[in-house]
Amino acid sequence: MAEKAFPIGAVLSVVTGRLVSENHMTGIYEVLNYMTGENVFTHQIPRISREAEPVILALHPELRKALPEAEQVNGDNWREWLATWKARYGEEITVPLMTIAQHERIDPLSELAERVHPDKIVVVAPKAPRHD
Repeated sequence: MAEKAFPIGAVLSVVTGRLVSENHMTGIYEVLNYMTGENVFTHQIPRISREAEPVILALHPELRKALPEAEQVNGDNWREWLATWKARYGEEITVPLMTIAQHERIDPLSELAERVHPDKIVVVAPKAPRHD
């Protein structure tokens, strides 16, 4: 099984739904992009995090303790909480690639259209170069 190490704060952010990644949302994108092999869009993060959580916890069952603990995490104490987890398990933790059985691939624009009225979606595409 292929695995890659990421900062523990980014992995905990995916597992708990609390933003404790030191590089903020970038860490979440990096973890989920790796696990899915896709470029995850913002509106996909909640669904894909729900898919990724059991996969990560199967590899690292010790992270289950983070779920109830994270309920107390807020903007004032997240750094202290993260420092506790770093002391327990180190700066980085590995995550696996998800299989086709673990992750449903959905076209990002189709998924967005399911959540937002199509009139609200604006697709921006580069203009084709003119050859005069």
